[in-house]
Amino acid sequence: MELIQYLLCVATRHEVAKDEHAEQSTEMWQKMKKSRTGQTSYSLTYQDEHELLMEVIASVGKRPACLKKLDLAQVGALAYIVAAKIANDPCIEGHEIIDKLVYDPEKTTLYLQALTELKEQGWVQLIEGTGMAFTDQPPFSYLTSRIELGDSWFRQIPSTRSFNSNDAYLDAVFQYLQVFIKDDSNRYRVQDPETDLSTFQPEGWFRKIVAAVQSSTVALPTADVQVKYGLSVLQYLTLIILLGTRDKDISEDYTETANLVHVFAKGRVIRRRMTEHLFSEKSPLMRHRLIEGTSGEFGETVQLSRSALVALLGRHSKSSSQEMKRRVKKNTLFDFEEPKIQSESLQLPVLVMEAIKSLIYAETKEGKQVRQKWLSSLPAAWGSPTGSTVLLYGPPGTGKSFTAQYLASELKVPLLKVDASQVLSCWVGQAEKNVRRVFDDYSTLQKDWGYAPVLLFNEADQLLGTRGGGADSVSRMSNNLQNLFLEGLERFDGILIAATNRRELLDDAYSRRFTYKLELPPPDKELRIALWKSHLPSERLAGDVDLEQLADLGLTGGEIRLVIERVGRVLAYRGITSIDMKCLNDIAKEEISSRMRRYGGNKMGFCAGND
Repeated sequence: MELIQYLLCVATRHEVAKDEHAEQSTEMWQKMKKSRTGQTSYSLTYQDEHELLMEVIASVGKRPACLKKLDLAQVGALAYIVAAKIANDPCIEGHEIIDKLVYDPEKTTLYLQALTELKEQGWVQLIEGTGMAFTDQPPFSYLTSRIELGDSWFRQIPSTRSFNSNDAYLDAVFQYLQVFIKDDSNRYRVQDPETDLSTFQPEGWFRKIVAAVQSSTVALPTADVQVKYGLSVLQYLTLIILLGTRDKDISEDYTETANLVHVFAKGRVIRRRMTEHLFSEKSPLMRHRLIEGTSGEFGETVQLSRSALVALLGRHSKSSSQEMKRRVKKNTLFDFEEPKIQSESLQLPVLVMEAIKSLIYAETKEGKQVRQKWLSSLPAAWGSPTGSTVLLYGPPGTGKSFTAQYLASELKVPLLKVDASQVLSCWVGQAEKNVRRVFDDYSTLQKDWGYAPVLLFNEADQLLGTRGGGADSVSRMSNNLQNLFLEGLERFDGILIAATNRRELLDDAYSRRFTYKLELPPPDKELRIALWKSHLPSERLAGDVDLEQLADLGLTGGEIRLVIERVGRVLAYRGITSIDMKCLNDIAKEEISSRMRRYGGNKMGFCAGND
C-alpha cells in the first residue's frame, strides 16, 4: 500500500474510532449515574489511548517499510499531519494534531514526545513562532509551532511540484530558510572544519526546491542567479537571506556579517572559514559586487547591491501589477494605485495646466536629457537634474488628488499614496522613524523598478506644519518631524506631490523645497462649463440640458463629479437612460445646500443668535 494512502487510512479510521469511543464513554457514564450502586456491566471497546490506536493501525494493514521504526504515537501524528497537508491546510500547528489524536488530555505529553521524535528523525519540521508560545521550552512550545514535512518524508515521496512565478519560488525558499534559521539541533549548520564549503549541500528539503525549479516552465530569475554567478549554495542562500531581511520576509535582521555566519556555521574555526568563504575578496559575492559592505563601530554590515536586486528580482522584466501591489502593501506605508485617466479629463486654469504639462515632459527620457543640457549651460554647475516636487493648494474639490492621478497616468507609473495617520504616531520616536521610512522605501522602490513613481502626500498640512519655538517635548518632536521632512525633500530624486487645502499652515521653509507651487482655485465659469462638458456623456443628454446654467451654480470639479455620480444612480433606479436638466439641477442644488451648511450660511450645530 502506498505511503500516503496508508497514512490517510490511519487518520480516517482513527477519527471514526475516536468518535465512537467518545459516544460509548458518554453512554457508560450516563448509565453509571442512573445506577444506584454506581456500577454497570457496560464495557468500552477500547480501554485506553494506546489500545485504540493500536487496533486502528492494525486494521489498516501492513505498514510501509519506511514506517516500521516509528512507534504507534508517531505513526498516528504523522497520519494526521499528512491528512492536513493533503486538505491544503497551509499552517497546521502542533496543538491541532494533538487535538485530533487524544481523547484523554493526560496523554498529551505522549504525543508531544511523538512530535519531538518525528522532528529528530527528520519526518517533520517544527517552526516555532517568536513570542507565540506560552513557553519557550520544548516539548510544550511545539503546541504553537507550525508543522512542515521534513527531509525523511521527501526522501520517500518524489516531488512533482513546480513554481508558477518568481515570487512563489521566493516564498518557498524563505519558508525553508525560516526552518534553517530556527533549527535548534544544528543539523543544517556546518560543524566539521574539514567540510568543503564550495560543494556543501544542505538537507534534502532544499534539493526538493531545486527539483521543483527544474520542472517549472516560467522564468525564475532568482533561481538562475546561483549558476549565473558561480555561487556555492551557502553564498546563494546568503543573498536570499539579505533579500528576505530587506523585504521583511525574514523577521530577524541579518545585515551584520556575524549574524549571517552564525546561520551557517557552528564553532569558531568553521565560522572563520565561513566568513572568508562568504565575504573575502575572492568570494564571487564580492567580485561581482552583489553585496555592499560597511564597517561601523559594532562590526561589519552588508546589504544587497543594486545589481544583485536586478539579478534576483528580474527588474528588467516587468512585474505584474498584483505582485507590485502585494510587495508595496506588505513592506511599506504606501497605498498602491495605477490610475488610468483620460488626458482630456483634467480641466485646470491655463497656466496651471501648462506647468503640469511641463512637469510631465521634464520626467520623460527626452525631457531629462534637455534638462541636463540646460543645467550644464548655466554659469554655476548645478549637477544632475533634481526631482520634481509639487505643492498643490486650494479649496476642497478643485482637483488636487485628481491631478496627482493624472500625472501618474500620463507618465504610466504607479501612484504611491501616504496616509498621514500611518506616519504620525503617539509613540515617542515612532513618527520620526516613519518619516525616514517613507523616503527610504520610495528610494528603494525607485531603484527596484528602474523608474520614479508618483508619491502623493494628501492633507499635507498634517505632516508639514509650522515649526514652533516651544521647549516642551511635543514641540521638540514636532520640530524634529518637520526637519526630517525638509531633509527628505532636499535630497529627493523622484516625483512628489503634496496636496493641502490650507497652505497657510505649512512652514515657510518648505517653499524653497518645492519646484512647483501651484494654486488650484475654484474654477471660473468658462472652466466650469468645460468640466461639466468633460464629465457628462453627450450621447445621453436630453435636449433641455443647459451647460451655462449649470456652470452658473458655481460647483467645483469634485462637486460636479459627485453630482453626476448621484444623477447616474437616481436615473438607473428610475429606469431612465437619458439625463435631463431637472435631475441635474435638483441634485446640484442639494450639493450646494450641503456645502453651505458645512462652510457658511446656517452652520450646523449653531443657533442663529451665535453666528
